[in-house]
Amino acid sequence: MSEDSSSDDSININRPKPVVLLLIDGWGVAPLNEANVFSSARIPVFLSFIKEYPVAVLKSFGKNLNLNYLNLGLGQKLTSENIELQPGLTNAIAKAGLKQLKISETERFAAITHFFNGLNENKENSEHWVIVSSESSVSNHKSVLALKRSFKEITRAINEDKYNFILVSWPLLDLVSATGDFEDVKKAVETLDTYLKKVSIAVQSKGGVLIVSATHGNVEKIKNVLTELIDNEITDNPVPFLIVGEEFKGKTIGLTDTMDDDLSLLEAAGDLSDIAPTILKILGIEKPDNMKGNSLI
Repeated sequence: MSEDSSSDDSININRPKPVVLLLIDGWGVAPLNEANVFSSARIPVFLSFIKEYPVAVLKSFGKNLNLNYLNLGLGQKLTSENIELQPGLTNAIAKAGLKQLKISETERFAAITHFFNGLNENKENSEHWVIVSSESSVSNHKSVLALKRSFKEITRAINEDKYNFILVSWPLLDLVSATGDFEDVKKAVETLDTYLKKVSIAVQSKGGVLIVSATHGNVEKIKNVLTELIDNEITDNPVPFLIVGEEFKGKTIGLTDTMDDDLSLLEAAGDLSDIAPTILKILGIEKPDNMKGNSLI
């Protein structure tokens, strides 16, 4: 990471509170075209963030959602989810004596707990889980209601001022894409952009750091350009990675030129296994030996 007037050593890694990892699943990176919802959706908040804060593109580990969460949480590059229990980010944070919270809709409960925690079914010390009930309908309206409830839990947790790390998973894009309605998906993207700003304000009001990413893509390739048919399966495209926080403003991740709005122009700076070491770096916690990923800062 760099900026014009300071070196890596100038980065303030005094432990912020909280560090929030917001996973907007389905937010992938692909060239802007008629099959890409981001070509027509209005996302002013996201676009302002990629201009003001460090941004990168990361490779996923394919279309297996559980494997992506497993590798992200462990900071590893596994090719199968059939492994024995392993320690990862959650364990490292617990060993440091810090408090952490995981917030998810029902759709992602197993992903953010069992798989993210390295197949551990039990909570670590000072780890808490909040599950927001997903609506039975996959309509845009019902899914947004669940998003609003999730946001309330996020702000409540931030205002309690006791958690050092908060993991949030939003499955809205995956759920709404199941309707097969391009306009509904576009509205969902724009709604998420609005809530992205709200979460950022809440996090930064406490001097925290917001990390925005996804475990896979979806709506960046929502239809087949040849047949015009909706394609609502998750993709193995790269995903965005943003670090939003006052001490990171104006810095970059390996970029030397001014970046356009099209993230697909970027080479991947790493993969999902690099997120956990980056979070530990920000928290001032030493990376465990078993983590194969590298901090992006």
